[in-house]
Amino acid sequence: MTAEHMNQSRRRFLQGVLISLGAGLSNGFIGENALAAALSYRAVPDGEPYQTKVLSNEQLMMLKKVCNTIIPTTETPGAGDIGVHGFIDHQLYHCYDLNVHSRMRAILSVIETSSLRIYGYPFTELDSERQVVHLTRLETAAEPFSEQQRADFKQLKALVCFGYYTSETGASQELVYQAYPGGFKGQIAYRGQAGYGSLAYY
Repeated sequence: MTAEHMNQSRRRFLQGVLISLGAGLSNGFIGENALAAALSYRAVPDGEPYQTKVLSNEQLMMLKKVCNTIIPTTETPGAGDIGVHGFIDHQLYHCYDLNVHSRMRAILSVIETSSLRIYGYPFTELDSERQVVHLTRLETAAEPFSEQQRADFKQLKALVCFGYYTSETGASQELVYQAYPGGFKGQIAYRGQAGYGSLAYY
């Protein structure tokens, strides 16, 4: 696969990521009590054991790689770097039923088994470009993935985006809004004005 083809795959994949959070909200992928549960989540500091609730330890570690592929490390930490995989396990436990638990475990298993079949390596051992290509195939339901698996992955992506952009890093560094990028500099010199009362005319 050429570098140009890999770059095109990455662009297509990231375009899908940009709409995942909105799609998750509009399609009910993110439940009504999701925000309350999200606010109660406290990430486990690095080095301390995390008690899984829905996913196994192996699935959680693979999910960390998936999170960092969906929202990679750039000038700011990636989704896996800030513990979004643990957040997803927390949200699944508090906000979703056993059917969703089963589907999320299944889609992680599909990512792993298909990676072994196609590349001969677990997903976690693929280089970043192949991870992007692999998840892009899943996102587009390309062979060997099905439409149902694509839909389940879409829900997983919505959870990744929700977890990242409700985190301190995502909210304070990625979603910083500037009404005037670079700052606003007026062109009219200010000479001072008398204060106007409530009867002033506009």
